[in-house]
Amino acid sequence: MLANHGMMLPIRERASDPKPEGTRLLSAEAAFITVDMLSHNPRPGEDNRLIRRDRWPIAWKTGTSWGFRDAWSAGIVGPYVLVVWIGDFDARGNSAFVGADAAAPLFFRIADALALQKPDEAAAFPEPPPGVSKVSVCAESGDLPNKYCPQTVETWYIPGKSPIRVSQLHRAIAIDISTGQPTCPPYVPGATREEVYEFWSSDMMKLFREAGMPRRKAPAMPNCAADDSSDTPKIATPLRGVTYTLRHSGSRETIPLEASTGADVENVFWFDGKALIAKASTAHGAVPWTPSADGLHVIRIIDDHGRTAERDVNVQFANGY
Repeated sequence: MLANHGMMLPIRERASDPKPEGTRLLSAEAAFITVDMLSHNPRPGEDNRLIRRDRWPIAWKTGTSWGFRDAWSAGIVGPYVLVVWIGDFDARGNSAFVGADAAAPLFFRIADALALQKPDEAAAFPEPPPGVSKVSVCAESGDLPNKYCPQTVETWYIPGKSPIRVSQLHRAIAIDISTGQPTCPPYVPGATREEVYEFWSSDMMKLFREAGMPRRKAPAMPNCAADDSSDTPKIATPLRGVTYTLRHSGSRETIPLEASTGADVENVFWFDGKALIAKASTAHGAVPWTPSADGLHVIRIIDDHGRTAERDVNVQFANGY
């Protein structure tokens, strides 16, 4: 579908068979941007800054099934689509079945052999459709750069459809030279300095820690600092518009409460209506919530700066389930 510019076409057994009409699943613009991103995915063991441009364009991705039951690598190799699967036919898990480690190297051995075997076949890199444009964005956030962004890159986007906003990741704050802490105006000349920090959300900071890529944490801001609407908590779970069915009242089943918060938040408070569920550190994961009654609940989160978000959650008990 991606190779056909967003059109899903039934598989033909022979090239001489009549070409059936397809079904459009993605716009040509969205398909092009997706393929372009996948074509910049470096080969296994290859430096991302030294991407090799093959005679045939290759856009590829890996996958690892839950429980290490399957290792996958799939992609577009010139005029072909290539899929590599590694696994046991009885679906037993094996820790060696990792897409990037097991399937990807074989994928590229086949891709290179295919290109050598068919030297007369040509395949050009896809041309961008008229509906896409390029824009410079902040390299770290992917948003339009503000004046503090240290590095920009060019990326494709679809005007009028791609979400785009000015980056708020890099922000300058005034630091009191004597204390080394953020300070409030009025600023005394020579008594403060300006420092730029990256204000990553709590969920991103967690991902960086888990990936072994720690980031410098932004300092806690004083009360005089103006809150940015982008720092308002964003509830990830419970999901919007979902009815949660639990076995029965008093069971140990829980519903996870999880949200993304601003970089300057240490703790959050979860409420069911006006009843406190828990105080939680943003460094930890989801908070388990055991509803005491079925029906509609208003779940509210408040961070330690007073910023809040809420969500209606419907709970029903299935007695005898």
